[in-house]
Amino acid sequence: MMVKSADTKGGKQAKERITTSFCASSAGEKLKSLMIWKSKTPRCFKGKDISKLGIHWKSNRKAWMTAAILEEWLTDFDKKMAKEGRNVLLILDNATCHKHQIV
Repeated sequence: MMVKSADTKGGKQAKERITTSFCASSAGEKLKSLMIWKSKTPRCFKGKDISKLGIHWKSNRKAWMTAAILEEWLTDFDKKMAKEGRNVLLILDNATCHKHQIV
């Protein structure tokens, strides 16, 4: 992470990013966090099994949530809720990746 006042080459602001997504119910139940980073296997996780970290790990060039990542997450979420016989209301903001109709 970069501190806002930290200097970078050429006076440009650093573009290091990580995207996180959290999902919880009003009853306090929490799903695994979704983390999105530039690398599929960051050096800090070398030799570690990311699936055992208690998070869902995704990657893309800019470390942003994309419609494809969201659709994959929603599909998994829907399967989990259906398996548990639950009906849920999922509220999303107006981020660009949320504007595609996903059925």
